[in-house]
Amino acid sequence: MNYSTSILNLLLLIVFLASCTSKTQTEVQIKNIDVATAHQLLNQDKNMVVLDVRTPEEFAAGHIEGAVNINIQDKNFPKKVGELDKTKSYIVHCAANVENGRSDKSLEIMTSSGFNSLMSMEGGFAAWQQDGRSVVEDE
Repeated sequence: MNYSTSILNLLLLIVFLASCTSKTQTEVQIKNIDVATAHQLLNQDKNMVVLDVRTPEEFAAGHIEGAVNINIQDKNFPKKVGELDKTKSYIVHCAANVENGRSDKSLEIMTSSGFNSLMSMEGGFAAWQQDGRSVVEDE
């Protein structure tokens, strides 16, 4: 066997082994959407769910109508999120959606829990309010 044949065989082996490795998790693309897009999606798609990851106190003071509140600071957050329907699409937000904030942490947990359709609402609840969108307050 000559040198070039050995190199070719080695390359083929590497390609074969690389194609045989299995990913334990599919790469999930999290879309960043603005408030207008979130509002439009909520009006068009009844499978769309707003997940508000703020504290219950923040949620009670004002939230998007129909939103589900699961507090990211709750130690049972992964378990509670895991009980949600993974076939639905989720718009996740916290107060302001700052980088590496509560929404980002929530999205990481949801991604690792098998959710496939995830969106992050830019600016969070503050942006929703600033855009003049309707807000529900608990009494």
